[in-house]
Amino acid sequence: MNVLDHNQPILKYFEEISRIPHGSYHEQQLSDYLVQFALKHQLEYKQDDMGNVIMYKQGTQGYEDHPSVMLQGHIDMVCEKNNDCEHDFDRDPLQLYVEDGWLKAKGTTLGADDGYAVSYMLAVLESQTIVHPPLVCVFTVQEEVGLFGASHLKAEDLPVKRMIGMDTGGEVVTCVSSSGGRRTIVTKPLNKVVNTNNTFELAVGGLLGGHSGGNINKERGNANKLAFRMLQNLNEQFPIGLVDVIGGLKENAIPRECVITFTCDTSIKMMDKIFKETEKQIKTELEFSDPEFHFTLKQLSKTAEYCYDEKSSKEAIALVYLLPNGFKAKSMVIEGLTTVSLNLGVLAIEEDALKCYFSIRSPIKSAKEELSHEIEVLSTILGAQVENMADYPGWNYEEKSEMRAIFKEVVKEELNAEMVTLASHGGLETGILKGLIPELDIVTMGPHCEGAHTPDEKMNIASFEKMFEVLKALLKKL
Repeated sequence: MNVLDHNQPILKYFEEISRIPHGSYHEQQLSDYLVQFALKHQLEYKQDDMGNVIMYKQGTQGYEDHPSVMLQGHIDMVCEKNNDCEHDFDRDPLQLYVEDGWLKAKGTTLGADDGYAVSYMLAVLESQTIVHPPLVCVFTVQEEVGLFGASHLKAEDLPVKRMIGMDTGGEVVTCVSSSGGRRTIVTKPLNKVVNTNNTFELAVGGLLGGHSGGNINKERGNANKLAFRMLQNLNEQFPIGLVDVIGGLKENAIPRECVITFTCDTSIKMMDKIFKETEKQIKTELEFSDPEFHFTLKQLSKTAEYCYDEKSSKEAIALVYLLPNGFKAKSMVIEGLTTVSLNLGVLAIEEDALKCYFSIRSPIKSAKEELSHEIEVLSTILGAQVENMADYPGWNYEEKSEMRAIFKEVVKEELNAEMVTLASHGGLETGILKGLIPELDIVTMGPHCEGAHTPDEKMNIASFEKMFEVLKALLKKL
């Protein structure tokens, strides 16, 4: 049963791709779907060994000799769901529904980030009536986990000097810069021993979370840091043995929930008292950013057979408690722009070690290096190792842009509004593509969406349709 109107190509394609699992690292089905689309419509295409797909389409009549333009978006999505949702992102189609004009998915992320871009490109490529210059449509993979797909592209496959990036929205808003970044993994080995104490579970939740680029400056609570703050306060009075940690799902999403299983030789009443004192402090600190913060504590009926010894558990708890996190610095030139931040997005015990997964962001190389060095020094003291990976460049602001000037005209004509420029703290593929093609003139666009990287993600359908008309008007002017 179709939820959306399939007479509208962009709605048809959004629903079609929503039926195909396409979480990061699992995009092959959608990549192959794109290849079949290209074959069906007799379009020249390239599919690389990662699953990136590039399609080429000649300009329409009268536009054949115009300079080519790149349309670009990523095909992977962040896979987050509510705790009570049984959705399997590797197999199940998203369950779309419409509420008050907004498109949503039941219990999960929607994938509007960046499904709307995929839908726009397919609709343009399919059309025989939309006027446009020669097109190079780029569908990338693994954007959400480190911009890996874009980093794998080759300049010789992209014969363009103009680009429309479609991974930022807001209708009248266009991005003029983006942050560089890297992923950092801290690994703290743990020593397993036979357990002789009761086993407990501490869970924190009620946090808003959000994108670690767009929302980090709102200083929302990080479930991983808060849970280990509570555990640190307990550990200062009573020895703890860690058993398991499940905190967050993605490095670039501010974690909303964290669950820690541990052993301790004291009463649950005493632990609850200590945790409630810490909860009171945290709720005061987060009164305006995360007023619904809360914790639950319970004793498990099944006692853990093994745990990790007091020494390595104490060091691991102290490590997470002390590791830097969150908003660090803002621009003194561009109002509201965060320039340095890091997000402890994921905590997990894997192969007898506590793993801490960070997303570090800054357009300033030395700032990234300094944060990494700070993490390395602290980790060394507490017996942990650090691995840095997935470095990607930023996109620096350029005062003059012909593409931006044209988009400003289109926004005025189509939306009767003034274009708004945005300098983003998010890591965008535009930075990588600008590094690949230094002369690239970039404009970004998209519909109004909310709740990216959370199960609350939603896309305004009227805006989705409206911005497709803007895209068509923009192509006509190029």
